[in-house]
Amino acid sequence: MKRRLLALLCCALSINTFAQQKITVQLAPNLHGPYKGRLIIYMQADTSKPFGQAAEGPAFAIDVKDWKNEESRTLDKHSIRLNRSLDSLKGAYKLVAILDTNMQERGTSASGNLYTREEIVGHFGPGNTSPVTLTLSNVFPVRKFNESDSVKEVVFRSKLLSTFRKQAIEIKAGVILPPSYHRAEGRIYPVVYIIPGWGGTHHHAYNKGQKNSYGIGQGEEKIYVFLNPETQTPYGLHAFVDSRVNGPWGTALVKELLPFISKNFRASKQADSTFITGQSSGGYGAIWLALHFPASFGGCWATSPDPIDFSNFTGVDIYRDDNYYVSPSGEERGIFFVQGKATSSLRNMAQKEQLEGDGGQQQSFEAEFGLPSPIGRPIPLFNPQTGIIDHRVASSWKPYDLALYVRQNWQKIRKDAANKIRIYAGENDNFLLQQSVIAFGEKAKKEGAEIKVELIKGADHFSTRNTALTKQIQAEMDRVIQKR
Repeated sequence: MKRRLLALLCCALSINTFAQQKITVQLAPNLHGPYKGRLIIYMQADTSKPFGQAAEGPAFAIDVKDWKNEESRTLDKHSIRLNRSLDSLKGAYKLVAILDTNMQERGTSASGNLYTREEIVGHFGPGNTSPVTLTLSNVFPVRKFNESDSVKEVVFRSKLLSTFRKQAIEIKAGVILPPSYHRAEGRIYPVVYIIPGWGGTHHHAYNKGQKNSYGIGQGEEKIYVFLNPETQTPYGLHAFVDSRVNGPWGTALVKELLPFISKNFRASKQADSTFITGQSSGGYGAIWLALHFPASFGGCWATSPDPIDFSNFTGVDIYRDDNYYVSPSGEERGIFFVQGKATSSLRNMAQKEQLEGDGGQQQSFEAEFGLPSPIGRPIPLFNPQTGIIDHRVASSWKPYDLALYVRQNWQKIRKDAANKIRIYAGENDNFLLQQSVIAFGEKAKKEGAEIKVELIKGADHFSTRNTALTKQIQAEMDRVIQKR
C-alpha cells in the first residue's frame, strides 16, 4: 500500500513539474488582430544583462493563425526548440517574445512584427508554481528614410520583378549626391552602386560609419547609390542576382534602375563611369553582376564575398561531401571562427534558422542559387535534421558557382570583363569564405582570367574593407575615371 501511495505521489509531482514548463503569450489590449505568423520566445540565463549582451540561450517557437485579442497562445514541450527542451529548464531565465507576421520581408524586426517591450524573468523547474506570461505590446513601424539635400530615397517599381512575382515589387535605393551637385547644374557624375551585406539596407546612405567604409567623399566626386537587397524578399537577401526563386533582380537593376538613376540624378550612362561594389552577400552580388553584365560596368570591387566557388562552401564541398554538418572524417563542422576557434556550428546555425522560419542565411542561398518547389519555395540543399546533402539540388546550383561560370564563359566575356573585377577577403574570415576565394582564384588563374584576387593580412570577415583598402579602391576607381 505504501509503495502504491509513493508511486502516486511521484506521479503527481511529475505531472506538477511538467505543468509548469509552459510559456503563455497574450496580446496587449491595443492589438486586436487577427494575426498569423511565427511566435518566437528567446531566453537567456544571465538575467542581469539586456538581450544581446549575454550568451545566447534556449529558444522556442510555434506557428499561429487567426490570433485575436483576449486570446493567448501557449508554448510547451511540443514547440519547435533550439538548444534545450522546455521541460528540461531549471532556474531563472530572462524572456522576450516576437511574432513574425511580415511574410514579405525577412527578419524578426521587419515592419508589422509584434514584440514584447518588457523583458520578463521566469522561473522554471520543480517547485515553481508561478506561470510565465509575456505580453506582445508593440509593433515594429515602417522605417522612415532620412532625406536631406544630399541624400535622396528612390522607391522604383520594377516591371520585370512585378511580372515575375505577380505582385507590385519595388527596388529601393539611397542616393548620395556629391558636394558640387546643386551648384554644377548639368554636370554628369560617375556613379557607384553599393550592395550591402547581411542586415544592410539603403538606409546606410545616411549612416556615417557606412559611408566611411565605402570611401564616400574621397577622390573624384561621384554619386553613390546604396541598394537595398532585403526589399520584399521573404527568403533572405536576393543580392541583386537573377534567381529562379526570387526573380530577375540583377536584370532589373541593370535594365531598369540604372537608366532611372541616370535620368533623374545626372549619373553617367557610360559603362566606364559606372561601378559596382559590395560586401559579403553584396560582394557575391557585385561579382555576379560584373560577370553577367560586363559591358555595363567599368569596374567591380567585392570584399568578403559569400561563397564564389561551391567546392568550398563555408568549408563544405557541396558536390562531393555527403553531409553538411559533419566532415568526411566525422567531425562537427564549425562556423563563426574567432581567433581560429569555432564559436558555433553549421548544425546550430541551421537549427536556429528552422526555429525562426523563413529568411535565414542558408535559405537565402537556396533561394538565390536553387530551384523553386512546386509551390514556389526554395528547395533545401540538405536535410535540416540530418545534414545529408541532396546532390541533385547541389547540381542545380552550378549556374551560380562563379568559378564554374568563369571556366565555362571567360573566353566569351573576356573583352568586356578583363581587368575589371577585384576580389578581397580577410585571411581570417569568420565564415571560412577566404577558402572559397582562394579556390576561385586558382581556377580563374588556370583559365587565364584577368581577375584580381587578394587576401588581406590579419583581417577577418568584418575588417577586410579597412581604411587602407578603402583608399586603394577609391584610387583604382579614380584611375578608371581619369582614363576616359
